[in-house]
Amino acid sequence: MDESTGRSAAEVAGIETRGTAYLVLASVRDGGLSTEEGRDTIDAMIERGWHVAPDLYAKIVRKLESFE
Repeated sequence: MDESTGRSAAEVAGIETRGTAYLVLASVRDGGLSTEEGRDTIDAMIERGWHVAPDLYAKIVRKLESFE
C-alpha cells in the first residue's frame, strides 16, 4: 500500500496510525522481542530497502537501548 494513501484513508476513518519502527519498538517494550532482536529486525529491514534517515535510526537505537 502506498504510505500516503494509507495514512490519508486512516485519517478519514479516524484510525490512528503508527510507523514501522513503532511496531518494532512496541514489540521490544512489550517483551515480544529482545532488544537485540529489535535491533536485528531494524537492521534487516534497512538491508532489504527500508529507508530511514540517519538521525531517526540513531533515535530508534537509543530507544531500543533504553529498554535494556
